Amino acid sequence: MTLSIVARDHETGQMGVAVHTGYLAVGQKVPWAEPGIGAVATQAITRASYGPDMLGLLRSGHDPQRALHTLLDRDPQSESRQVAVVDATGRVAVHTGSNCIPEAGHAIGAGVVALANMAEADGVWSTMLEAFEASSGDLATRLCAAITVGHQAGGDLRGSTSAAVLTVSGSPDDPPWSRIVDLRTDDHVEPLVELERLLRLNEMYELLGAGINATSAGSFDDARDALRAAVEHDLGNAQAGFWEAVAHRAAGDPETAEALLDAVADGDPRWRLLWERLPPVAPGTGT
Repeated sequence: MTLSIVARDHETGQMGVAVHTGYLAVGQKVPWAEPGIGAVATQAITRASYGPDMLGLLRSGHDPQRALHTLLDRDPQSESRQVAVVDATGRVAVHTGSNCIPEAGHAIGAGVVALANMAEADGVWSTMLEAFEASSGDLATRLCAAITVGHQAGGDLRGSTSAAVLTVSGSPDDPPWSRIVDLRTDDHVEPLVELERLLRLNEMYELLGAGINATSAGSFDDARDALRAAVEHDLGNAQAGFWEAVAHRAAGDPETAEALLDAVADGDPRWRLLWERLPPVAPGTGT
């Protein structure tokens, strides 16, 4: 039914889950994570409550193995569940119930668990684990690469419908709702391809957001650098060009600002309407 991978990045402390399935909107129920606490995948005959309940037990001081056993002991259908967890120190626990539909199993590495059920091929979970351990890049990229390899090696027998990736920081000082990456494709003919595109698009919007925030703070060099990088990103768009124009206007460079605005407004005149609705800017102050 589903393949997923749960991991902690030992360099950054980030934790996360990536998942792929032949069912609608897998990101609604399978992946769970909380900064500084842990990450959980709950699948097979999915019981979504394993996610928040597991995180709650970790938060109260349980180690992953004890937390998992506690929840399984309460569950009369535990042998139909597949659950994996990693905590903020990299400790893991996993359960593949005896009633999970074959092929079903899991593989454990250092701070990482790969798992699958209703898979086309036996051992897909080991393939995912190997792919993750051999990969590079940020955690979200590595997680997505692993499930892509798993799908190619023999994923869900029902085909490919939805996918999701969720990552959080390893810091308990971050609020529980904080996310680094939280993306999903709910119904797509190639959900993993689309998820990888969304990851690249997320990079562009991170640059865009950094540029807008730097403009508001009056850090114009940082703002223009970030917004120029957003414009030049392979998925850069008109919005990036618009906010680059705003940054130049706020920095006291109206000629460059107007030239940049013209470039985006030629494609859609509503950008000029938005420009006219912006509050007055005192040159060089960002206010």
